[in-house]
Amino acid sequence: MSRTGRVLAVVRRLAGLLLAVALLAGLPTLTGCAPKDRAVGDSWHEGTVPHDGVDRSDTLVALIGCPQKGEKDPDAGLDSRILASLKAERMKGYFSSAQSTGDQQDGVQDAINRGVSLILIRRPGAGDWTPALKAARKAGIPVVEFAQSAKAWTPDPGRLYYAATVHPVDPAGHPHAPLLADALQTIVDDGPHARIMAVRLSAD
Repeated sequence: MSRTGRVLAVVRRLAGLLLAVALLAGLPTLTGCAPKDRAVGDSWHEGTVPHDGVDRSDTLVALIGCPQKGEKDPDAGLDSRILASLKAERMKGYFSSAQSTGDQQDGVQDAINRGVSLILIRRPGAGDWTPALKAARKAGIPVVEFAQSAKAWTPDPGRLYYAATVHPVDPAGHPHAPLLADALQTIVDDGPHARIMAVRLSAD
């Protein structure tokens, strides 16, 4: 083979390799964003390989408000306290108001579109949450219920769809409870955590 022929052969082989790399780069990964049999943010188990989590300052939380249904919110000001608690710990958050379950679910979809790190839902309204939670799961975004007591979501959508329930406690009576931002960061990083967690909104 002449020198020119050898050069052309090498060029063709390189072109083939570059094409193969380009095709592979365009293929979806074999594993999705969601774990197979547990909720996003709740798949840690013994033997899980440690990994670097998301930097606290890069974490964005969507706080979905609870439906008012015309009555006065007995926890007026809680949404602001939640966001202030996150901000104090260098975690970003924004509030999505809701007058109905449908508004809450629209807030979930908006959060998905924004690419948030975690969706925190205050007192989820009655109704079928499966489609909204499936969409968050498909996007690889953990969902957490913010409740007023140590009771799981009722009716429970199941362990595939939300990572945990958190509820606020008095810091004086529960000094060892994690701060809300710490609990949410653990879920974002898919670290070990309880299914129902007491959290503090402030250090004191």
